[in-house]
Amino acid sequence: MRLLHAVVADIRFQLKHGFYLVYAIITVMYLIILSFLPENILSIALPLIVFSDPSVLGLFFIGGIILMEKGQGVLMVLVVSPLRTSEYILSKVISLTIVSVLAAFAITWFSYYPTVNWWLLLVATILTSGIFTLLGIMINAGCNTVNQYMLKTIPYMLLFILPCFALLGFPYSEFFVIIPSVAALKLMLGAYHGISGFEITTLAIYLFGINFILLKLAITTFEKRIVCQD
Repeated sequence: MRLLHAVVADIRFQLKHGFYLVYAIITVMYLIILSFLPENILSIALPLIVFSDPSVLGLFFIGGIILMEKGQGVLMVLVVSPLRTSEYILSKVISLTIVSVLAAFAITWFSYYPTVNWWLLLVATILTSGIFTLLGIMINAGCNTVNQYMLKTIPYMLLFILPCFALLGFPYSEFFVIIPSVAALKLMLGAYHGISGFEITTLAIYLFGINFILLKLAITTFEKRIVCQD
């Protein structure tokens, strides 16, 4: 029940501070851009845009959320509250995943793409959102301003995003799938272009494992370098 209440509180916090409004505006902008693209370009642009929503936007938003909660003294209250660190972090992951799924489905639905595996799109969005939200929580450690956070995200963005271009016709090695972002994008592309059942299973299991590892690391980092600072 604590986790459920925490998720509801996070959703209210995000609504109050305009995060959902920003998502809605960005979603509309994406749809406008996609509406002008020919079908051959849309087939590549659509999954890339949907992938960027829980990854790039999610990474930036989680940093802003935690910094705002720091400024409002929420983390100080967390230390003496019955809410566990794991529940606090999972609440952030779940609340941002919900909005990412809504945005991904809205963009895909209104783009009228002919063949979409909606269940795979759901799984890919959830796993992608989890990875980047947890990564953002760890990057946030030691940051006191938005500028500090943005600067710290740059090397991580280069490390995780640039290899994804290998799936778009650039020099590619199967070993690139070891990089979680590449595996997540490959799963996302499969939701639109098709993918074998074996690849779905292996990629999903691998990404779930990455989420689990990052969750453990995020809990440790949060307790040592974020909560202790407050």
